[in-house]
Amino acid sequence: MSQSFPILSDQKQVQQWAITPNAGALTQLAKGIWDCAVQTNQRPLVVLSTAGPLIGVRAALEFNRPKDLSSNIAFLPQVISFTDWLEAAPGAWKFPKKHSDLERWLGVYATLRKHRDLQSWFKAETESGAWGLAQAIIEACDTLSTAVSPQLQKQIHELIQTHQSEQNNLGEICLQRAQTLLDGAVAKVYSGMARKVVDQETKVLLTFWRYTASVSDSAFRNQFAMAAHLEAAKNATPARPLIWVETADPTPIDQEIIGTLLAEYAQYAPVVEARMSWSNVGLWGEAIGTSDAQAKALSNVKQADSKGWRLIAAKRFEELAWAAAKTVEQHLVDGKTNLALVAQDRLVARRARALLSRLGPALNIRDETGWKLSTTRAAAALNSWLELIKAPKDGPSAKTLLEFLQNPFLDLGKILNRDAEVCIGLIAELEDILVGSKAESGWKTFHLAIEGAQENAAKTSSALPSAALFELLQFVRERHHEWLRLKVDCSKAYAQLQTNLQSTGMAQSLEKDSAGKQLLEVLKTFDLSKTQYQEAPIRLSEWLSLLKTVIEGASYQEAGKEAKATLSILPLSSTRMRDFEVVVVVGCDEQQLPAYSEPPLFFSDALNQLLKTSTIAMQFVQQARDLSQLLVSCSDVDLLWQSKSNNGEPLRPSAWIQRLQNQTEWEAISTQLSKRIFEAAPMKMAVAHFEEDLPMPLSMSPSAYKALRDCPYRYYVRSLLGLRKNKEFDEGFDASLAGQTLHKLLKRFYQALKTQEHTNPTLKTNSEQRRAWMEQVLSVYSEQEFAALIEGDARVMGALRDWQKQIPSFVDWQLQREMAGWEYFDGEVKVGFDLPFKDMDGNPKIIRIEGYADRYDVNIDNINLASVIDYKNQRFERVKVRAEHLLDDPQLLIYARAANEGQENHKLAGHRVQQAEWVALKADISKGEQKALRSQEVVDMPEMMQQFSEQITKDVEQLWAKKPMQAFAPEGVCQYCEARGICRKGIW
Repeated sequence: MSQSFPILSDQKQVQQWAITPNAGALTQLAKGIWDCAVQTNQRPLVVLSTAGPLIGVRAALEFNRPKDLSSNIAFLPQVISFTDWLEAAPGAWKFPKKHSDLERWLGVYATLRKHRDLQSWFKAETESGAWGLAQAIIEACDTLSTAVSPQLQKQIHELIQTHQSEQNNLGEICLQRAQTLLDGAVAKVYSGMARKVVDQETKVLLTFWRYTASVSDSAFRNQFAMAAHLEAAKNATPARPLIWVETADPTPIDQEIIGTLLAEYAQYAPVVEARMSWSNVGLWGEAIGTSDAQAKALSNVKQADSKGWRLIAAKRFEELAWAAAKTVEQHLVDGKTNLALVAQDRLVARRARALLSRLGPALNIRDETGWKLSTTRAAAALNSWLELIKAPKDGPSAKTLLEFLQNPFLDLGKILNRDAEVCIGLIAELEDILVGSKAESGWKTFHLAIEGAQENAAKTSSALPSAALFELLQFVRERHHEWLRLKVDCSKAYAQLQTNLQSTGMAQSLEKDSAGKQLLEVLKTFDLSKTQYQEAPIRLSEWLSLLKTVIEGASYQEAGKEAKATLSILPLSSTRMRDFEVVVVVGCDEQQLPAYSEPPLFFSDALNQLLKTSTIAMQFVQQARDLSQLLVSCSDVDLLWQSKSNNGEPLRPSAWIQRLQNQTEWEAISTQLSKRIFEAAPMKMAVAHFEEDLPMPLSMSPSAYKALRDCPYRYYVRSLLGLRKNKEFDEGFDASLAGQTLHKLLKRFYQALKTQEHTNPTLKTNSEQRRAWMEQVLSVYSEQEFAALIEGDARVMGALRDWQKQIPSFVDWQLQREMAGWEYFDGEVKVGFDLPFKDMDGNPKIIRIEGYADRYDVNIDNINLASVIDYKNQRFERVKVRAEHLLDDPQLLIYARAANEGQENHKLAGHRVQQAEWVALKADISKGEQKALRSQEVVDMPEMMQQFSEQITKDVEQLWAKKPMQAFAPEGVCQYCEARGICRKGIW
């Protein structure tokens, strides 16, 4: 039951004041504080145990300011949280230097590094696991320090009063007392067979505690701060009255510490301890905690104004998020401007926030649940650089490189010393080159990809890649090399990172961003230049892991803004003594309400109870009180829960809510989301219709013609509209790189063979010498050609070894072909022909059909007879399939006709191609050299050529006639088609 503010007396003891935590709690508290000011004619000091209600208390004080106050108490009483009050202790500069969390982590981590068996014992072999273990150890040590601090409180107060150097002995005092206390606690909790294991765990923890515990720890610094405040109150004339407001139930150890503080402060000034009285507010017996709690709770439920309580059930996660968003939206429509979304289920709250952000700037959303800084784009930009830093010596993956170069905080103009306009499209150009050439990793591979793009552009007379690409790669490569040769310690690593951020322009860009500015502040904590850890040796991977751990633990503070309404997303505990017009709670099912925090590492719940720290039972009671206060204080409360779990099991509302349902007529209502009614219309086959202004093609490559044969719609999308799928890099090594390299080395091999035949005639007559030379040179050339790729990506080594196993079989095939009368003529030859046709109006037209043929051979007996060969880095079985569908993939026929065209000016002029075949570069050599089939010849070549000429003329004429282009390809073609997402094959 609430009480009026007590009449202050001269008795030097703490006076009690009970406040009912209902809708009028802030008003009652404010009036009592003003009453204290009037009684003492002094401006009282108000200390809150938690910081949440600070703004509400100050607003209530201003609203309830009495009239006709004397001048010395006219200002608002000072309201401050307990933590801030301790930080503002007089003479705090005399206290032992406070160690940052980072310094304490490094201290523990240094010990872990010295004792690898500890890491193994705690299952923390990785850097991130070790940093997590270091945090858990510090938390456990702080718990131990807090547990023994009441026993040391008197000694600490004496030390602070004497102002002598005896403070250095404090660590020894702590350890002597702690050993006995902790051993006693363990003996009470654990027994029997488990004792041996517990003793080992305790011994390890105590070892760390002895190493890390110092007078700089927060538990001991708090004692120094309290002693300093008591000393100031003793010397003040008179001391200010103190009002302690207990907004949350303290742990027994905190209650002991605070009780001692208030009792000593009462010796110098009036002290009032304000506690919450739950007898008229608690809706469940556990929230009241008295002998008649159940009966009192039932009475409170009946007296409560439950008309504004709504219980809403949703079946699925997305439905629950939409229901929460729609509920908030309806309250906004009803004119509510101060709303709260309690995130008992944080995932649902995040999703609801995303939906509510669509309402625009009229709604100010303030997230108090601890939005991680690591989720911002600024942190992602920094992380892209950290991932590149830790890449191996050969270089990063293309994905890692592009993620860094594409981050929005990078200043390409500063890096390349060029205008920003010149750099537009540069990264997109690099990505196209790397994706097109399948250059997946390695600096060498990236350079080869750009060089290959330059050579290809020169061949096709297209635009050359930008010269700035090499400069950009070189810049990033030099920065990467600087990290590899850096002998890392904490100071050098921080300095190097700051230099990188400056040279890339990221520091300036991050400074202009809200999250970026907070990220830079977090990075400043790594400046350990004035600490004992500045030269602490540390591996680069360990330092990067520490950096990511710190960023992961940092919260992002959103900038406030003016809006018509404000929605606060907060945990249940943050609703204490705060005023909201409407509260929406998500996650009110039996699994999430109440929610417990797991006991920290090294501590069981029973051990926590003996150490007088937070236990599950205490958390249960506190949440029952928080929910009771919320329901009683706010007139409109919507409680939402998911009635089915993700695996389809039914979920009931929280047991607390069920107990309320049994006592009141309170039924859950299902979500009523508005549904869109429409008439379903089945999709039909996609058909492309030409636009009149769309230019018709004047040239066509063999691959483009194959696309036209496979699916006209595919050709329309790829070749006419120029649409391309946004390609990505695969996890593994792409075989097309090996295929391109094989084509290149085979041309080099055959050219060397022709040269060697002129300089060494016996190579033609001695078959054994010829075979040995071929195998040796092919192997050497293979090593040389693949060397650059292997340097950039070691996975290419497997492709090289697979090919080297094929070399003897390939040489056998080559010798057999020579015995059949064929001789290598030229390779990688650009050939083509002009195809005459008539457009839809009967006008004669010409289209150019051209491409690059892998190889031409000539017949030794008939110099005018030639053959065309196309290498396929595939198994022979797949090559055979090509022969069955020759007219749909007439690549060889195109090369044959191009060579036979009389008007064409190329090296094959005067030769007649009458034979064509595919050659598989992956023959099945497991069946033996004689059975390793490799080549597949085109059957009925003259007939096929005639059919092909008629077919391609007809296809081109239909194309120019602008007839509708249907998507009719078989599944084998559609499976890897870039246009499938547009034509929606699989739906119609």
